[in-house]
Amino acid sequence: MGHPACLLAGLPPVFAAEQGVTLSAPWIRLVISSRPAAGYFDLSNDSDEIHQIVGASSPACGTLMLHRSVSQGGTDRMVLVKSVPVAAHGSVSFAPGGYHLMCMSPAPDLKVGNPVPVTLRFGDGGTLSANFPVRGATGK
Repeated sequence: MGHPACLLAGLPPVFAAEQGVTLSAPWIRLVISSRPAAGYFDLSNDSDEIHQIVGASSPACGTLMLHRSVSQGGTDRMVLVKSVPVAAHGSVSFAPGGYHLMCMSPAPDLKVGNPVPVTLRFGDGGTLSANFPVRGATGK
């Protein structure tokens, strides 16, 4: 389960799920207010089980989707993905140019400098929550 007490206490955005999955380096890139924003983070899985990220949510987004950037015929585009596996004793990065969260219909309070809560959902029903700092187009 997520750790809401840590979110409220303003602790650093690194949390371990009871399933052995650790989230680190979360952030959201906001290029233009009211336009879709992208979320990035790293996940490490120290367990003996594969975990599947199957969704995400945030009160700062009308919809928060799992996406992946792909290049086809010299054109870059984003595709919706249903799940992202995190291998046993492995890791996955949601980073520019690859997997990312896509925040559609961002709330008016999604602004650079304001952290927003994000909850990841796993296929086994578990969740993992963290505050994602909002940064500008350059990632700073």
